[in-house]
Amino acid sequence: MTAPAVLILLVASFLWLLRYRFRDSFLRAYGLFFLILLVYASNKEYYGISPEMSEGAFSPLSLVRWGLLVIFAYAAWRMKTPAKFHIDPVLGAAVTLLLIDMLISALYADSFSYSFLRGLSFALLAFALMKGLSAHLFSSVNCLNFFRLKYYAAWITIAPMFVMLVSGVGYGVTVIMNQYAGLFGNQNMFGTFSALITPYVLFHWRVVALKRWEKLADVLLLAAILGGLWYSNSRNGLSSCVIAAGSYFFVLNAQSRIKSIAAALCIVMAFLISPTLKSDLTRFIRKGTDTSAQVTSVSTQFVEEKRYEMWKGVWPMFWKEKLTGYGFASSHLLVFPFTKDEEAGRALHNSYLEIFGDLGLPGLLLLMVILYRVAATAAALILQRGERLERNINAVFISVFFAGSANAFFESWMFSVGNLTSLMYWACVAGVVARRAWRPAEAVERQPALDLRARYGYTR
Repeated sequence: MTAPAVLILLVASFLWLLRYRFRDSFLRAYGLFFLILLVYASNKEYYGISPEMSEGAFSPLSLVRWGLLVIFAYAAWRMKTPAKFHIDPVLGAAVTLLLIDMLISALYADSFSYSFLRGLSFALLAFALMKGLSAHLFSSVNCLNFFRLKYYAAWITIAPMFVMLVSGVGYGVTVIMNQYAGLFGNQNMFGTFSALITPYVLFHWRVVALKRWEKLADVLLLAAILGGLWYSNSRNGLSSCVIAAGSYFFVLNAQSRIKSIAAALCIVMAFLISPTLKSDLTRFIRKGTDTSAQVTSVSTQFVEEKRYEMWKGVWPMFWKEKLTGYGFASSHLLVFPFTKDEEAGRALHNSYLEIFGDLGLPGLLLLMVILYRVAATAAALILQRGERLERNINAVFISVFFAGSANAFFESWMFSVGNLTSLMYWACVAGVVARRAWRPAEAVERQPALDLRARYGYTR
């Protein structure tokens, strides 16, 4: 048995689930696109996928990705918008203008074809999510099935790799410079994926799991996620996971918010009081620089970080073209002269700064309008009274949105259609929009969680 068998089993497991556990054609289209992006996020060469198979716009695997994106968009086009779905005109206008700006910017980009194809792919994804997925998630029943897909994904991708790591077997596990990355090609991708998958596990633990062994299984899965984040030394991933979990419980109700704040204060006090915990946390944050003579604190480390070095280097160049940018998906090519690390230099590691470099101030302002409208919608959902099931559904989407928005400040995935994180993030943006539009018009929507569990496939 060789390492490629790990990826083969993962793909086979997903295909089996989509065939026998999910009957909805739209969710299957989403699931297939999710799966191909998961394959791309994996440690491809380690699992037997050569660069010739995956790199380039027209490589075999890339053509499969394009094909599944088109299928996803076609399924969205066929999706009927619910009669009582309320569309935010400001949000819709901002998204449309941003997509137009992306496509037009290809005219002055260094490579028209590269920029245009990137813009076109994001336009297709935006259409699929805002036209199809937002309408799909209008139904609470569909939300439960969507969550179930992500919950299974957590078990398939997180649990086996972590067991291999802690057992000492290490078969099929990616470790890069003593940093655990599990199934993925780098520890930061593992960290971000773990953070954004956590709310789905929390939902299953709180709402779906009723038997003691089910709750125990969910606790063990959460422990595997946190343990993997610690071994990965992914600072952005761990902080994003904390934001996701904290946001989830904060959204639920006033009592949970008080508990969340109290728990956070206790954790902070524990790290402040315990020298061992404080030392471990410092070592984790400083990522091996705690013994450096030049780096004496977290603040000085930030200045020494490659990210800061890149941001500082490209800022004058970005500001020079502040009205137009350099063309969509083009500004990151200016990063290379400002870092000696070719791996780090492949991206700017800041989605907000990157869109400014790509599209200038107009693009950045449109993005800010979009995020503001989504954040305002999330705030309205937090204040909205509702059934326990609905509040937990809202909590998943909102927590992923908050965690992803924070994570994007240190990573450049926000507008990369080929990045799994981008799909996970924007899918939950569509979920926030859908849940604000939702109205409890159908009797099935008001069924208690136990009935929904039995009717829609949560039974064992």
